[in-house]
Amino acid sequence: DTTLDQSLCKFSGILHSKSEENATRTCSLPYPESMLWDKRELCDCITRTLTEVTVKGFKGKEREMEFVRHLITNATVMERINIWCSDRCSRQGAEAAYGLLSLPRSSIHVSIVLKPGPEFQLAVGNASFQTWLLTLN
Repeated sequence: DTTLDQSLCKFSGILHSKSEENATRTCSLPYPESMLWDKRELCDCITRTLTEVTVKGFKGKEREMEFVRHLITNATVMERINIWCSDRCSRQGAEAAYGLLSLPRSSIHVSIVLKPGPEFQLAVGNASFQTWLLTLN
């Protein structure tokens, strides 16, 4: 089970990395940011090993969507993707998350589980993602 926090999915067009001298080095991407995951070489851990992922704090932003889309379409042994939305997720973001259910999947066994924000879960109980989606502006 691999748990990913929303902050891990934040990428910018400029990548920062620490050099040996403890200084920051800046590298620009040679392609649009939205292609970050498509342009990367597929890693064996995603294609042959990764079986479950939990993403917490999901807001449906472009970079988050691209990352989850990459997992759905490339993780051949994936069994489950849990997406826990943020309480600050917009209706547009929640609708984008719902759209992930219609993507072609690399693994025939994968289930995509969408969960509403934790505050809504606490207030309402075991409500469905669709019920939560209807409450958003």
